[in-house]
Amino acid sequence: MRNDDLESIESTLVEESKLDTREITDIDVEEDISAIDEESPKEPLRKLYFINEIVEWQLTQYLWTGCTSVMWRDKIMSHATELIRQIIRKQGLHTIYPGQDDSSFNDLLQTAWVQIERTLYKYRSRPHCRKCFHLERPAESLLYQPADLEYGIKTLEEVVMMNRKCPKCQTKLSAEHIVEPLQGRYAGSLTILFRGMSKVFNMWSQIARTVILAHIKKEGRDRKNSGSYVSHLGNKKKPISGVMARLLTELRELNQYDDNGQKIVDSLEWLINNDDRPYEGLIGKLVEKSSLPRLAVTNFLRMIKLRSFEISDSLLNRAGGEQRYDRRISNEEEFD
Repeated sequence: MRNDDLESIESTLVEESKLDTREITDIDVEEDISAIDEESPKEPLRKLYFINEIVEWQLTQYLWTGCTSVMWRDKIMSHATELIRQIIRKQGLHTIYPGQDDSSFNDLLQTAWVQIERTLYKYRSRPHCRKCFHLERPAESLLYQPADLEYGIKTLEEVVMMNRKCPKCQTKLSAEHIVEPLQGRYAGSLTILFRGMSKVFNMWSQIARTVILAHIKKEGRDRKNSGSYVSHLGNKKKPISGVMARLLTELRELNQYDDNGQKIVDSLEWLINNDDRPYEGLIGKLVEKSSLPRLAVTNFLRMIKLRSFEISDSLLNRAGGEQRYDRRISNEEEFD
């Protein structure tokens, strides 16, 4: 019985020693992580659409799987979906899209979502030494610089194989004990962190805005080039304002005994109805439409200018009101 008791006591002591060793190791790791948090610069935490450090770590792990993990892709795109919604609402992009309803909002959301999902493989991240990393001088703690056309991200084991120690602070690098990301803390190991080469928030915002505006422009262009829309514009009669209609009526009364004047008035009416900018090159257009000499058109316009007091909406009549007067010099006026 004594031998059995001794064996049970020894086995219990061995298990307790292992347990104590494991607990001490976990406590040491937690202390190291808390030390990392204390060393990082303290800044007031802002409320963002998503935490950039968390999304960067998810993108890094997604690229480590060769962009084949559906789980990581869904986690990443859940952050992108909320960002796209806020961009569309804040900038009112759905209000300039045909429809302006829930379906048009979902169309723009789906368009930007697909484009962002296609560019996930282009994300690039670089490893840094955690001990000597500084947010304002990240190049000093860089452990590996990827080439311009290099896609993919080095794993923790590959970084340790390339650099046993940090070139600057000579800290021994290790790939053990993963540090999870938080706002203001990049993920990686206790001695290595991964930081993106550009802000994911800025990159996704630019992609979403660009593709949505391009989609809206394309939809508008396709709609305007459709056969039904073009025929509608061709058969649509351009409305004439009351001022222009009154002007044409009064010009016909002033030139009721002048055939050339009637032709010019008819040409002017045609320009008002069919030309988007009838005032540009007016004399040349009237000459071409009425088939009259340029001198005849010029004399007609000069006559209108001289007899503008007889036109209801002229500047002379508007300025004078009820007390309008004839600005022409009377024959009875004598000059000194």
